[in-house]
Amino acid sequence: MKKNISALSLLAVSICFFPDIASAASSHSATSTQTFSVRLGASRLIYDPASNGTTLTVTNPQDYPILIQSQALEENRKNKAPFVVTPPLMRLDGQQSSRLRIVRTGGNFRADRETLQWLCVKGIPPKAGDEWAKEKADKVSLNVQLTINNCIKLLIRPGALKGHPDDAENRLQWQQHGNKLTATNNSPFYINISTLKINDITVQDIKYVAPFSSRDFTLPSATRSKRIEWKIVNDYGGESQTWQTNAE
Repeated sequence: MKKNISALSLLAVSICFFPDIASAASSHSATSTQTFSVRLGASRLIYDPASNGTTLTVTNPQDYPILIQSQALEENRKNKAPFVVTPPLMRLDGQQSSRLRIVRTGGNFRADRETLQWLCVKGIPPKAGDEWAKEKADKVSLNVQLTINNCIKLLIRPGALKGHPDDAENRLQWQQHGNKLTATNNSPFYINISTLKINDITVQDIKYVAPFSSRDFTLPSATRSKRIEWKIVNDYGGESQTWQTNAE
């Protein structure tokens, strides 16, 4: 198991973001600005379907209580995934941390590749009259009129799979067709691209490539690609080394 735990695993995360870069949400008034965020202890969870579950740390960095609502969703982020998150709803006092427990309740997952699900954690600030925050309502200097929802990848990885997504043998293969560049992933892992450059030009719309599948990227121009450079996100939320090749 690799030890290079990235600082990304302790970032304040507050809005749904991909690929795994966090930002904070703010509520503005004429005289003040207050940042509202929820901190998660990891930017992704690796789940062995044969295990008894896993946990995720959640921290409230504010000086007032908030509600934390959590659920697991399928890859489309619409249907509920076969996992239970406990507690599904909890109060978290200011400057305090707690743990969510995620346990599989069913589902049929492929034994030869990863399956992507999502763990979505919503932060809900108090508003005037909320009984659950009443005793500490005087600490809220600005009534934040928003909720924050963040979804991180819940990667179902069978125990039989060996290695990691950022291993050398799992490098992507690239082919160009006109202004389209196709990335082929022949590994059983989800390859989450963090940066992609074509002839030193950064491609903005980057996404993950599912196991044993391909994904097209639109080139900045129809110019023939001479050099392709990319990095991927490792199991700890950090970046791999830079890979480089020429398109076929």
